[in-house]
Amino acid sequence: MFKWIAGGLAAFFSIRYLSRLQRASTNITSRIRISIHKVNLTGIELKAAVQIQNPNPVTLKLQHPFVKILFKDKLLGSSTIENTIIEIPENSQKDFDLRIQSAGWLTLIQILGTKVVSDIRSANPIELKIQTQIITRVNGLPYEQFDNIILKL
Repeated sequence: MFKWIAGGLAAFFSIRYLSRLQRASTNITSRIRISIHKVNLTGIELKAAVQIQNPNPVTLKLQHPFVKILFKDKLLGSSTIENTIIEIPENSQKDFDLRIQSAGWLTLIQILGTKVVSDIRSANPIELKIQTQIITRVNGLPYEQFDNIILKL
């Protein structure tokens, strides 16, 4: 009889803990800021500042975020993939600074157009509506967030 009670309690607390982790992974929020870091011969190097917040009373295990920059559903650039697991303590946040290497100038001309690329090269002020995608795993569950941002030069 004692085995059944102990097994039932263990199952109850395991299910409760796993449901809290699953709920916690859906409650996280992320913010992203994109800026042009430098313009060089190979293309544009962007800088992404990603902030992931954990408003939950549980520590979360997060895979290092991967960021994609899109313009009209075409890939402009992406960050490097890192296979590291980071812990975010309860009720805290973690900041990531990522470098994003864009595609080459020929691809940028095809995606953005010659006028925008020449404005970027000559450092003329422009505003570019881009989409960002943050991809990661939180407690082993996939997490993805899309944002629309205006990139100013």
